Amino acid sequence: MQKQSDNASQVAILSLAKLVQLLSAELVAGSHRDDVDRLERAIREKIGQIDTSAFTTGAAEKGLHYSRALIEQVLAQVREQAKSAVKSSPPEGRGSEKAAQTLH
Repeated sequence: MQKQSDNASQVAILSLAKLVQLLSAELVAGSHRDDVDRLERAIREKIGQIDTSAFTTGAAEKGLHYSRALIEQVLAQVREQAKSAVKSSPPEGRGSEKAAQTLH
C-alpha cells in the first residue's frame, strides 16, 4: 500500500491544473464561449473531481478548500472582464463597417 501524502498544496495544485486542462479543451471546442454563468457552474462542479487517494483526507479537504477559494477570486475577475468586454464591444453590424472604413 502506498503511503498517503498530507500536502494540501499538492491537492490544490492538482485540482487547479485539472481545471486548466478542462478549460483549455472547452475553449477550443466549446460552443458557448461567451456564457460566463455556464463557465462558472462548470468550474465549480469540476474543481473537486480529482483523484485524492494519494493524500490524507485532511490534506485533500484542505487543498480542495484552498483551490476553491483561489478559483472564486479568478471567477470574480473573469466576470468583471466579461462585463467590460460587453460594454466595449460595438453594436451588432457596426464592427465590420468600422473595420472596413479604417482599411480604406
